[in-house]
Amino acid sequence: MQEKFINMNINDDVEFYALIENMQKRYTANRASYYSLTLSDGDTSVDARVWDCNIVEANNVSASNIYYFNAHVNKYGEIKQFVINKIQSVPDNLVDKSKFIKSAPLSKEEIVAEIKSYLKKISNPTLSNLCIEILKDIASKFFEYPAAMSMHHNYLSGLAYHTLTMLHLADTLIELYPGINKDLLYSGVILHDIGKTEELNSSVSPSYSEDGNLLGHIVIGIQMVSVKAKELAILDTEEYRMISHLIASHHGELEFGSPKEPLTMEAYALHYIDLIDSRMASISPEVVKTDKGMQTSPIGSLNRKSLYVPKL
Repeated sequence: MQEKFINMNINDDVEFYALIENMQKRYTANRASYYSLTLSDGDTSVDARVWDCNIVEANNVSASNIYYFNAHVNKYGEIKQFVINKIQSVPDNLVDKSKFIKSAPLSKEEIVAEIKSYLKKISNPTLSNLCIEILKDIASKFFEYPAAMSMHHNYLSGLAYHTLTMLHLADTLIELYPGINKDLLYSGVILHDIGKTEELNSSVSPSYSEDGNLLGHIVIGIQMVSVKAKELAILDTEEYRMISHLIASHHGELEFGSPKEPLTMEAYALHYIDLIDSRMASISPEVVKTDKGMQTSPIGSLNRKSLYVPKL
């Protein structure tokens, strides 16, 4: 059976199959070249280095493929770093690639069913129709793409799962705080990250598309809503204006990429639940795999801060 990264210890010499999630050629301060790899065993992603570039280049190694690796496990800071000594190609029929691709905790079918149940909760016909028609157009990407390349929900169906967990959080806010328009908040949650279906270019080992680099998912999402609103003849409606504002402001502050700061209760609610879900989704896996009484590995979404896991 394939040994998992979590069972490989510092100073071990190891051999394993893994999927290359992403790969970049980089340079040291002395301008020596090397390759930085992120490898997946299906459950965990690890950081790897190839100091001899010929290992990669002579074998035409590329991201999104599975290889057989020979490596030494080093300690870099507080985390494991795999130093790759050998990479071998693997015939397609030898391993099941799907087992090396991280995916959401729920199946795609379960996520689709739950999001459909929330669409039925939107009683405003203009908002309901807008959400249904947009999701119909982008369903193949929306329910398969990750929510990000590295920070949070960076796995198959991560975008839809992130949307679903935010809808669950929205339920609590709607129940606790009078004044929130239920239909608008549900619609804002469902549509806030639709631009990521064009910002990224694939569901497995994605990179940024040209529009993703030039515009980003907020601008792309606003454009997508505008195109659909024109088709549905709802450009001159309060619903269209409010959804556009929610998408534009969901990062909360201008310095974090929002063209506008939140100016409605629903926009603030959307921003906060997006922030909670994205942060907790990146914190939780690190806490789960860390022994009690120890510090987690540095967490990227927390500016590489490590957290203490209580001995309780």
